[in-house]
Amino acid sequence: MSGVSVTKDVQDAAGAADDLVVLSNVNKHFGALHVLQDIDLSIARGEVVVVIGPSGSGKSTLCRTINRLETIDSGTITLDGKELPSEGKELARLRADVGMVFQSFNLFAHKTVLQNVMLGQMKVRKTDQAAAHAKALSLLERVGVASQADKYPAQLSGGQQQR
Repeated sequence: MSGVSVTKDVQDAAGAADDLVVLSNVNKHFGALHVLQDIDLSIARGEVVVVIGPSGSGKSTLCRTINRLETIDSGTITLDGKELPSEGKELARLRADVGMVFQSFNLFAHKTVLQNVMLGQMKVRKTDQAAAHAKALSLLERVGVASQADKYPAQLSGGQQQR
């Protein structure tokens, strides 16, 4: 099975200065399998991008490289104009700033939806409870599940949990 190949053909000169994530000639192999093949992709600040492809084509691998959860064999990835750090405190800061939801994720079953969304803000960002509560409600509203804030994960559909 061949890997994913993503190219973004349309980009204006003004957008180039506002690119937040840039992948340039990115390649990744798993043994003989060439999963990411010469990926060139620019994602502007505020832009929403959807990566679609068959199972096993490299979609998750592509996403994982942006958070350095997966190393690349060649090419470069920059975030806000800076090349991704390979390790240490800078990498930890990157991971604190780049949010990802994986296909297999876990919510704390003993916490409500609202408490699950507040937790990262309070533990990682050291946000006070009132501010985390307000932000969490805003985020839940944004993804259409604010009415589910006081429910526990087992009371939600899979799609609601993922949002």
